[in-house]
This record gives sequence, C-alpha cells and structure tokens, in this order.
Amino acid sequence: MQMSAIEKRIKELKEEVKTMFSTNDLAEKLALVDDLHRLGIYNHFEDEIREAIRCINDHVENDICDIRFVALRFRLLRQEGYAVPPGVFSKFKDSEGKFKQELSCDVEGLIQLYEASMLGTNDEPILEEAMDFARGHMERMKGEEPYAAQIRRALETPFHRGMRRLEARLYISLYAKSKACNTILLELANLDFNHLQSIHQAEIKSFSIWWKELGLMNNLPFSRDKVAECYFWSLGVWFEPRYSTERLFIAKLGILITVLDDIYDAYGTIEELQLFTNVFERWNFQDVDGLPEYMRIFLNAFVGIMAEIDEELRKKGTLHHKHYIIESCKALVRAYFQEAVWTNTGYKPTLEEYLNVSLISFATPMFTSVSLCLMAKDLSKDTLHWLLTVPKIVKDSSLVCRLMDDIVSSEFEQQRKHVESSLEICMRDEGITKQEAVAKLNEMVENVWKDINKQWLNPLPSRKHLNVLALNFTRVVEVIYKHEDSYTNSEGQMKENISLLLVRPVEV
Repeated sequence: MQMSAIEKRIKELKEEVKTMFSTNDLAEKLALVDDLHRLGIYNHFEDEIREAIRCINDHVENDICDIRFVALRFRLLRQEGYAVPPGVFSKFKDSEGKFKQELSCDVEGLIQLYEASMLGTNDEPILEEAMDFARGHMERMKGEEPYAAQIRRALETPFHRGMRRLEARLYISLYAKSKACNTILLELANLDFNHLQSIHQAEIKSFSIWWKELGLMNNLPFSRDKVAECYFWSLGVWFEPRYSTERLFIAKLGILITVLDDIYDAYGTIEELQLFTNVFERWNFQDVDGLPEYMRIFLNAFVGIMAEIDEELRKKGTLHHKHYIIESCKALVRAYFQEAVWTNTGYKPTLEEYLNVSLISFATPMFTSVSLCLMAKDLSKDTLHWLLTVPKIVKDSSLVCRLMDDIVSSEFEQQRKHVESSLEICMRDEGITKQEAVAKLNEMVENVWKDINKQWLNPLPSRKHLNVLALNFTRVVEVIYKHEDSYTNSEGQMKENISLLLVRPVEV
C-alpha cells in the first residue's frame, strides 16, 4: 500500500527524533523520553526509550541537587518498572526532616515532585510527605501563569493515572506554548495524533454499523445504548494501530456486557435469571428452553461475538486460550446472579462479602483476561491458569474501579433496585455520614493505587502485558468516574472527551 504524504512526513520526523537519543546529556535524555510519553508518540520509539532508560538508570551523579532532574528520573524509571529507591529525595529535606521551603518557589520542581510521588507504594512515607508538600504549594499557585494550566492538569489527573490518548491530546496544546517546545516533536505529535484519529474514526464507524445491524436496542429497549462510550473505553486500553482488531473486540464485548448488566440489574426476574445463568454455566446456547424471548435475542448476539473471537484465536494459533475466556465470562455471570439474589431477597452483605463479588461484577477481570488472550501469542499454561485465579494486580485494578464507580453511581444504581454499594454499606455498618463514607472509600482507592504501583516494579517478563492492561483499565476508570458516572450520564465530560479524541483534530 502506498504511503500518503502525511505518513511519509511522519516517517521522516521519526528518523529525526531517533537522532536525538544520541545525546550524552542525561537531562536532555530525560526530557526527551518524558516528552515522547506525554505527547503520545512513545510507541514509535520503544527500543530507543528502553535503551535510554537503561542508560539513565546506570549513569547518575549522586551530587545532583536539582529537584526537577531527580524527580523526573525517579518517575521515568519507576514508570518503566525499575525499583529505584525513594531515598533519592532525602537530600531535599532540612535538619528537621521536612522538605526545604526553598523548593516552594520552584514551580517546575514541585510539579515533577508531585508527579513522581504518584508512583509511591504503601511502605514509602517520604513519597507521602513529598505529595503533601508539593500539592499544598501547587494549590496555592494554580492561578499563576505561565504554569497555571500545567498545575491544574497535574492536580486533576497526575500523568501516571491518566488515560494515555487523552493525556496526549491535552498535552500537545500545552507543549506548543512551552518555552521548551521542540518543533520536530510537536509536528510529529500533531500529525501522528490526527493520523491515528482518522484510523479510530474508521473503527468506531465500523463498530456503530455492526451495532446498528445487530438491532439489539429494538428488542431490548430497557438497556443502555453506549456505542461511543464503549469504544472510548477500549481506546484507553490500546490506541496503537496494531491493536485495531483487539480494540474492536473489546468494544463489541463491552456493549454486550452493558446489556447483560442491565438484564441482571434492571429487567430479569430472579426465576428468569436463574435459567439464564444456567445456560452460561453449561455454555450450551442451544439449550434455552424456558428462557423469555428477550434473553434468547441477547444470547444470539453473544454467540455471534464469541464466534468472531473463536475465529480470531484460530487465525493466531491460540485457540487454546478460548477455555480461559469462557471461564472468565462464567465468573462474571455468577457474580451478576449473586448480586441479583441479594437484591431479590433483601440480603445486606458485609463490605467484604460485597467486594468479593463486586470486584468480579465490575467486569475488569473478564475484560483483562479476554484482552490478554486476544493480544498475546506466547502465554504459558502456568500463566493462563494464574489468570483464572484473578491475579492481585487485576483485583486491585478492579477494586479501584468498583470503589470509584460506587462513590459516584450510588443514586443511579439504587433507582434500579440494586444491591447496596460499598458507599451504603459503609454508612450502614459504621454509622457514618455519606461524606465520611466517601472520604473512607477515597482513602481506600489511594492505598490500592499504591499496591498497583508496588506490583508494577520489577515484573516477570511473562506478566508485563497483564500489568499494562490492568493499569490501563484503571486509568480509563479514573477518567470516567473521577467526579461523576460519565459512562451512564455521558452528556458532560464524557462527551467532551469523546469529542477531543474522535471528533476534533489537533490544531496547533
């Protein structure tokens, strides 16, 4: 296929960027790697970045006292899985063990320190102190130019927790106004984003046509119709062109799982749901005696997407992954049914009982398993069996997702006669106000993020793909459930985010 003029220019710019890695200046190398990540073009330079990070890890002068340099190096190394110790920040403390007040005037240093602290684990108090110190001063400065927009963005969504495609879209505009702007990087980021956007637009068009032709909403009008939102979610997991097939499968499965969730939560009787669950347990979709018509219609659609997945696995030579996809789907349906039983009987679970089930019902474990089975070709039997146990990083990802969803979605769910959420359970069991319960759940979210960070360090090669998937699913949820349930109520920030990624091209 002949390259377009834009693709040719992107190729030329990539070659120019590769020459920039030859610098021996560590500060320049750090800035380059950071810019490539933030501008969303790091996927073009994976080998070069890997080698640059290795050099950065091997060569550092211990007497460097520039907080910007030290914090950026720490973050980039941790971002790549290096377990660099947090003691590197001790030199920035005074005789009383507090961060030196002179740092409070270094705006760029504060931002870098705050961003670095987001990769801390639960056993690193110095990073907690760094976070509090930096955040306090940044709150004071967030109206001051020329750093106001950068400070506000960092406080709203630290880069480590941000959805990669959205972060790139927002950063390109900030970078264009920066004194440190490199015109080659800016042009490449601009062209690459718009080029990828055209690919993503074609994908969502294909997805929308598939969904319309499926006709499910004509027969199941009680369900949510979430085409753009499901594609947005899958785009947060993978944005690279090479994952186009996987991205569309996750979007298709996502919209069907939304319908499935609504069947269990909002429409099916407990007797119907028992029969429905039995069909999934048998994984025999011809044996549907006793099921109402709307459930049969859904199952026809579900069988269709599973057949497509089977064919994709067959083409890749990984049909043995099918068993693990099936088992993860069964686990999801079991969790949905357990919640339906609780709701139907009026049972009020403890927080532990609720989370044991709802971590599965949020569907993160299922989506993570399906995603890994679709993308990976060299999964060992041990890895696949381990996947079925729901590894800790997947549980932690799902816990962040579930808690953030519960904090902002409780009113909507209770309108559907739903099982009590973690928010209501905390209020009931501990006799606390909603505000106090929200604070407690937010604290739990922060602690779980630190557990995720811990598992991110020094991962086994066979588990790196899973770690990336779990982290990216969590990042998407940070965007969708930060202040509201923008998946269900998508007219506000979700609409704006979808427009940024799929409608409006970058113009700088």
